[in-house]
Amino acid sequence: MSDALPTVYALIWRSTATDDEFDASAFEARIPRLMQWLGELKARGVLVACGGGGFENHAGGLTLIQCEAVEDALAIAAEQPMNDIGATEVLVWDVYYASLDVPRAFAVS
Repeated sequence: MSDALPTVYALIWRSTATDDEFDASAFEARIPRLMQWLGELKARGVLVACGGGGFENHAGGLTLIQCEAVEDALAIAAEQPMNDIGATEVLVWDVYYASLDVPRAFAVS
């Protein structure tokens, strides 16, 4: 067993407009580009999962990807079609899955 945890990059998109100011038509107009972008990620073998949602008062979405390096994830995040009306942050996520098996020792303080 490898000591390396699988790394998934969480691309977290958040609208810059609050729900009260959100322009649904501007969002909907970008859906075809978003679907194309997601399809390309899937074809490249990097897409793990995706979905929409929201924050307390902003529209949002989550795209999970696996790639070689954080620089690759940042480049993919920069291409997110919804960035015209929001911003995408990248969270580096060392995945444990549900078993919580820890493949390496951790210091406990």
